[in-house]
Amino acid sequence: MRTVVAVDEWNAHYAAGRDFRPVTSEEAVAFDLNVGEGEGRSALDIGCGTGGFASFLRERGYSVTGVDCASEAISTATARHGSTSALSFRHWNAETDSWAEFPAHDFISCRLSYAFIQRKVEFLRNVKSSLSIGGVFYVMTPLADKLPPDRSGIGISAEEAEELRCGWNSVREWELDAQHVCYTLTL
Repeated sequence: MRTVVAVDEWNAHYAAGRDFRPVTSEEAVAFDLNVGEGEGRSALDIGCGTGGFASFLRERGYSVTGVDCASEAISTATARHGSTSALSFRHWNAETDSWAEFPAHDFISCRLSYAFIQRKVEFLRNVKSSLSIGGVFYVMTPLADKLPPDRSGIGISAEEAEELRCGWNSVREWELDAQHVCYTLTL
């Protein structure tokens, strides 16, 4: 059963000082091999949480805007990582706010947040229309069938994984560990 988390629950999560899995050395190596350096390209990190992955992207040369529906996450991300021309954070909800307010990006990420998107078909349509030609969509997510039954709602199903892979010019997929998979999907 899909886990639905309301915005106020996310805010309480972050207000309590909780966080999520940091970028591991294995993920960093796999990212470098499969995605590569930013070389100044623009990136939109959706569901950025406290900003760890957005900061990781900046370190690799991307110009990053991290967005999250939880204002507490954005406050923490800004306090931890600051705000520069190459890294900024913004309170924004990918499911309810307008995508038109952003220019097209060269790279969009959805790390550990894709499973929580409720309207995935609409979300993917918005991602595709918000990527530059040749742009990359990066997803790192748990797989529901690899998780304990009581936690399967925080992962994507096989059907959702298939839906995610459809309609791209190229798809690269790799297992990060026993529970997580990464995708790079290119227009």
